[in-house]
Amino acid sequence: MQNRNIQPLEKHMGLQLKRRRKFLKFTQTKLAQLMKVSSQQLSKYESGKDKIPPDRLQQLCQILKVTPNFFFKDEIELSFIAGKGDQEIWLMYENIEGQKIQITVEGKISQLKII
Repeated sequence: MQNRNIQPLEKHMGLQLKRRRKFLKFTQTKLAQLMKVSSQQLSKYESGKDKIPPDRLQQLCQILKVTPNFFFKDEIELSFIAGKGDQEIWLMYENIEGQKIQITVEGKISQLKII
């Protein structure tokens, strides 16, 4: 099995997929059944380990009732973040569960000073 780096766009698309799945209160098993793929494959899409092929993207849009743009939403902002470490921090922040935690993190980040 080939080990490859997860690209920021793939990670972002996976996070968007996971976010929408949870918003619709689908389990991984339920969404995987609707897609006719294994739960393991869905997990690879959500983690960004596997690219979402165009035919799967179209299928996901129909199931999740979104347009393809949904999966790329906010990706432009991510591309302007300076370094790889900054992108990783942003992706970890985006993956935080719960708005109260995000608000707390935002408050702490705004207090950081560049020295």
